[in-house]
Amino acid sequence: MQTTAVRYQVRPMDLGDISQVMEIERESFLDMWPTSAFKQDIQHNRLARYLVVVEQREEGEEATAPPAEHEPKGSPMSPPGLGRWLGELKRLFGGEEEAETSREPIVGFVGVWLTPDEAHIVTIAVRESQRGRGIGELLLIAVIALAILNDREVVTLEVRASNQAAQTLYEKYGFRNVGVRPHYYSDNHEDAVIMTTEPIHSAPYQALFQQLRREHHERCGQYELDFN
Repeated sequence: MQTTAVRYQVRPMDLGDISQVMEIERESFLDMWPTSAFKQDIQHNRLARYLVVVEQREEGEEATAPPAEHEPKGSPMSPPGLGRWLGELKRLFGGEEEAETSREPIVGFVGVWLTPDEAHIVTIAVRESQRGRGIGELLLIAVIALAILNDREVVTLEVRASNQAAQTLYEKYGFRNVGVRPHYYSDNHEDAVIMTTEPIHSAPYQALFQQLRREHHERCGQYELDFN
């Protein structure tokens, strides 16, 4: 039986990714963000950066396809040129053209706000069927790399007080507990633990981060970070 080599690309989220991201939201959170929140942040929030992890396979192997409802406009089921014609009508009469849905299999995503001094993780999730493969850790690596690239001093986040597995991962990457936000989560009023890294440009943190990146690569395989 032929084995398939899987690798991952981390890239910026676009509007066509939102339907798959919402699937992951539904699997991961009781208190979901609305689709409009992602659209607003992607199009208008200069502080926000959203990244997705896309599953890629070797040439000749197909990655897991998104469900059928993600069939893009302009598929063989649509009359030729219909999508372009409708888009032109929307532009002429002031409507907003809907982004074509991505066909790339998205297995996780993360949202981060780049404030003047820090990169603050606002959401992070992995598709249920893909958990346990190091994808959540890859998203964390991508955020830290993005923060370093953009000259932020630290990375911060909130995490549920009961989520010990996530806290252990964050502690591995140099985050420490710096406080609590009482009753932070609206679904069950659970407290949030506030965590932050040491300065990420310091020599000790850089050594830790690079070592953890090497270990993740050896354990979980190849990946590509694309922030453009």
